[in-house]
Amino acid sequence: MKNISILVFLNFLCFPSSAFCSAEEGLTAYSKKNYTLAVKEFEKSSDSGDVQATHYLASMYYQGYGVKKNLAKAAVLFTQSANQNYAPSLSNLAVMYSKGEGVKKDMEKSWEYQIKAAQAGDAQSQFNLGQMYRKGEYVQQSFPKALLWYLKSAEQFYTPAYNEIGLLYAQGLGIKKDFIIGYAWIYLAAENGNPEAKLNLKNFDQILDSAPKHQGQTIAKSILL
Repeated sequence: MKNISILVFLNFLCFPSSAFCSAEEGLTAYSKKNYTLAVKEFEKSSDSGDVQATHYLASMYYQGYGVKKNLAKAAVLFTQSANQNYAPSLSNLAVMYSKGEGVKKDMEKSWEYQIKAAQAGDAQSQFNLGQMYRKGEYVQQSFPKALLWYLKSAEQFYTPAYNEIGLLYAQGLGIKKDFIIGYAWIYLAAENGNPEAKLNLKNFDQILDSAPKHQGQTIAKSILL
C-alpha cells in the first residue's frame, strides 16, 4: 500500500480576511520551513471550515512539524476532512488504518477508505485498488476491475498505472491480448521514468521486431491525449 500523502499543494486565490488566505500563508510558511507559523495559519483556516487546511494541519501532526508528533490527533483531523470527501485525507486514513498508526489497525476500514479515496479521484488510491484486484488482496481477484482502476489512475497521469495496463494487455488478463498495445503502454511508462517499465521493455525484444515496436511507440504518443 502507498505511503502517506503528507501535503497536497494546491493553488488557490487568497482573499483578504478569508480562511483561504491563512491557508496560503500556511503553505508559504511551510515552504520556508517555518513550521510553527504554518501550524498557526493552518489552524486559523481549519477553524473557519477550510477542508484543505484541516488536511494540512493533520499532516503537521503526522510529521511532528511545528507541533509534537501526534498520530492520534492526525487521524482525528484527517477524519474531519475525510468526512467532507477530501480525497487526500481519505487516502491517508486508508494507510493509517492498514498500519495501525494513531488508530487501531483495521483492514476493513482501510479498504473502505481506499475505495472512497479512489472514488473521490485520488490517483494513487485508484492504482492501489487496481493492484488489489489484480493480486486478489482483500478482494476477489478480478483482472477487468484491475484494468478499470488502472485506467482511471492513468487518466490522471499516474505513471505506474501505465506499466500495469501494459502488462495486462501483454498477458491478455482482463482484456484481449495485444502485444503492440501492451508495448505502447509500457513504453509510455518507461518514457516517464518508471524503472519497472524500463526492465519490462527488454522482454519485448523476444516478442516484437522493430516494425511493431515502432507502431507501439506511435500509439504511445496518442495515449491520454
